[in-house]
Amino acid sequence: MADDLQTIAASFDQRAARYAKSDWHRVYAEQFVALAPLEAGQRVLDAGAGTGFATLIMARRVGPAGRVLAVDVSAGMLAELRAAATAAGLPHVDVLQGDATCLEALARESFDAVMCSSALLYMSAPEALREWHRLLKPRGLVGFSTMCADSPPAGRMFRDCATSFGLTLEDPSAVLGSEERCRNALQAAGFSDITVSPDEILLSPADLEAAWESNFRSAAHAPVRGLPIEDQDLFRSRYEATLKRALVEDERGVTRGDVLFAFGRK
Repeated sequence: MADDLQTIAASFDQRAARYAKSDWHRVYAEQFVALAPLEAGQRVLDAGAGTGFATLIMARRVGPAGRVLAVDVSAGMLAELRAAATAAGLPHVDVLQGDATCLEALARESFDAVMCSSALLYMSAPEALREWHRLLKPRGLVGFSTMCADSPPAGRMFRDCATSFGLTLEDPSAVLGSEERCRNALQAAGFSDITVSPDEILLSPADLEAAWESNFRSAAHAPVRGLPIEDQDLFRSRYEATLKRALVEDERGVTRGDVLFAFGRK
């Protein structure tokens, strides 16, 4: 596994238990899968499956005659997913730890759909989409969800705070953060019949309470973890004060996340 994948895996291993309880990631996955035209009996690949919010919904959609293969680089996230699938009574969910952009062990044209709920920002989008095109049957469905650029606001505030510590953090959603960019990425990978639907999600109070931890542990924000401990503590104080002040001034603006749901056909 490449160094960057190891970093991402380690980050999500640490976040797995908290992530499994994330309100907004659950709602995000529900909205995404609700738009996907999945059918009973289909074989689906869930790329970057995490703790399985989307996986479990898709498994119910395809039913016992279908199968869902959940792929993720994080062993911790997959452990949460396995437990959730067992608790939900969904034996037709399989798991595979690995890089969802390079699945050479899986046969060409072996899936009816490849879905990626909120995880494509941690991958090379061109590599991922090309690989998923290879894995899809003719007219197979590809779908992904992504945040718009600069969303959610709590993440943008975190990156803004980082500048006062001499750090420039890239927005991980920028690459696919507009309808045009989503369309262009799908077209470049050979997909057609493309639809991109904008929507929004609302972060709960519990989500915002976890904002420091989720941003601090994010693979995209790794440079912050390299700061001296005293600077990390100061960063946290400034960030949480900024977030608290913003909630007072514009609660709706802080809790709203702008998202995109993109689909195409092989």
